[in-house]
Formats: sequence, structure tokens, C-alpha cells
Amino acid sequence: MAAETDSPLRTRDEEIQSDGTLSADRGWHQMDVKWLITKANMGSSKTVVGRTIFPPGSMHDLHRHPNAEEWEYVLSGVGVKIVGDEEFEMRAGDVCFCPQNVYHGLRNDSDEVLVSIWGYCGAGSLEEAGYELPGDEQA
Repeated sequence: MAAETDSPLRTRDEEIQSDGTLSADRGWHQMDVKWLITKANMGSSKTVVGRTIFPPGSMHDLHRHPNAEEWEYVLSGVGVKIVGDEEFEMRAGDVCFCPQNVYHGLRNDSDEVLVSIWGYCGAGSLEEAGYELPGDEQA
């Protein structure tokens, strides 16, 4: 068994602060989001990984990433995922794919907490991935 060592390429959920800057007016409703792997903390250029806790009634509004694909894996709980014109239930063990520039979102209509991990492929940060709400193109 290898000895446990500190490495700039390893982190743990409890070592990362929740992002307190994400606001409901930009689609982040009562979610606890942690950015686990980004350009800022790991030097990634094409990968972002995060963890989100969705309490009952919380949601991430429809949005898209013009410069990145996204995937989401449900660790626990159940929620409703929207990808393009499709809406489907996601439960623990389910993974879904969101193509680049396609609107997607997730809501927790259940009475239990939903926990997911997710990631962008093709960008090292949210800014590089791009983040657009449906009304943004008129602005």
C-alpha cells in the first residue's frame, strides 16, 4: 500500500470551500457548489469537476456552456434533469451527458437531498466554459 502524501494534484471535498458567489438571479437556487478541480486550484486546462448538494426544492436553472460539454453523476437522491428537449428522472448511479451549447438544468422535487458530481470537458473554468441563461442572448 502506498503511503499517503500531500500532492497539489489531490484534494478532498472537505478541503474545498463552498462557492458563496453563485446567485439565484443567475440560476443557482439554494445549491451548495464546490469546485473540486479547476484551472485555479489544479492548473487544469480542459477539465472542471465539481460537487453539488441540492436540498429539497433547490434547482439549477436552464443554462448552457458554449465552449464545453458537461456530464453529471448522481451520488444520492433523485432529481429531474433537463437536457435540450428531454426531461428525465435521475437517481443514484445515473450519469448523463450534456452536449456543448445545449441548455440543461436540474431540479430536486423530492423530499430528500440530492448529491451529484459533475464536470466540464474542454475548459478549465466556468468562465472558459461559458455560462448563458436563455434570456442572455437578448441582453
